[in-house]
Amino acid sequence: MSFNIYSTSQASVQVSDVYRFIMLHFTQRRIDNIYHYMQTPATITRDSDDFEKVCTVCRRPAFTRYYGAVSCEACKMFFRRMIIEKLSYDCKKINNCYETSKGTRFKCRSCRFKRCLQMGMKLPPSNYTTLELKDNKIDELANLLTDLKLRDEKRCDRFMTFYTTTDPSLHDILSKNTIVVHEQNDHTTTTIEWSFLAAYNIIEYFTSFHFIDKLNNDDKMKLFQANSFRSNIFCGGMRGYKEKRDKMVTPGGQEILPEILVKLLNTSPQLLRRVCCQVIARLIELEITNEEFVLLNLIFFFNTVDSMSDSAKSTLGSWQKLYTNALFQYCQLTYKHRAPSRLVDLLSLYQIVQKNTSEIQYIGIMTQALLPDFRVKKLVSDTYRI
Repeated sequence: MSFNIYSTSQASVQVSDVYRFIMLHFTQRRIDNIYHYMQTPATITRDSDDFEKVCTVCRRPAFTRYYGAVSCEACKMFFRRMIIEKLSYDCKKINNCYETSKGTRFKCRSCRFKRCLQMGMKLPPSNYTTLELKDNKIDELANLLTDLKLRDEKRCDRFMTFYTTTDPSLHDILSKNTIVVHEQNDHTTTTIEWSFLAAYNIIEYFTSFHFIDKLNNDDKMKLFQANSFRSNIFCGGMRGYKEKRDKMVTPGGQEILPEILVKLLNTSPQLLRRVCCQVIARLIELEITNEEFVLLNLIFFFNTVDSMSDSAKSTLGSWQKLYTNALFQYCQLTYKHRAPSRLVDLLSLYQIVQKNTSEIQYIGIMTQALLPDFRVKKLVSDTYRI
């Protein structure tokens, strides 16, 4: 079943399911930690007074056993670091520094580690295996985020620098029937041109993910028709947020909803301003990070529609789950115990972006109805559904 977060179909997962997913995942980790603790032998034990209160490794004062040997705090940390970080040192003498350094401070790390082992120190495998797995997961997340941020930087650069007068349809681009090439722009880009370039840029970005090629053309059409405009609004909001604006405008600074619409639609300037401000306002309130944005953009875009094939729903659903898990892991690392609530706040952005998309879509439809000469390019009509 596709992990389709906000769709209203019976086959999709509802918002309440996201809450259950978060809490189950969070609770299961707590249960696993408790079980892990119960299965791990105690590594710190208090002895009776029948042993000399000195570290058996370095002869510093010691008052308890660590990892099976009477040792000081420093030797405990030294031994733990040697095991976890898999360090290795060579003795500069003849591997008997413990015997030759009696009465002096123990400086040879190779012989010090050897002495730890001789005294019976042993780190339970669960201690360092768990940390190693955790480190591997963090590395995987870091690599994923690095790749996604690089992709998004290229998307932003292409949007600001690419220009064309070509007028392809969505079908032309997805089926690769039309080659869109960069052209020299010798005039100020208009709002209508920016709308085309934004739609084209979104398509170029998402088709760069290899698994999109696994979809047939019909499924691709449905995916991009359903989600391109919403992604464009989300990206536009994030661009305004980074530029420290309080409302969305084109990269050229033009209003996306010009004042002429106030009279045409018999509405108020305040209403149009609210439409242009609401996404950025929520991004400011959340203080969203770039890492959260790139993951959310993918999670939101890979929502499926009922008429898609089962194979498309399966493919997109699996990747949507992967990016949702990555977002939750990022929240855990960044916000600790507040991770579940932070994830819910981030996912709630979908409702705001979707509402904003519907409002701008309605304004576009009404503008075309009231101004018969108002025309947009084929790609805008296909993806924005206006």
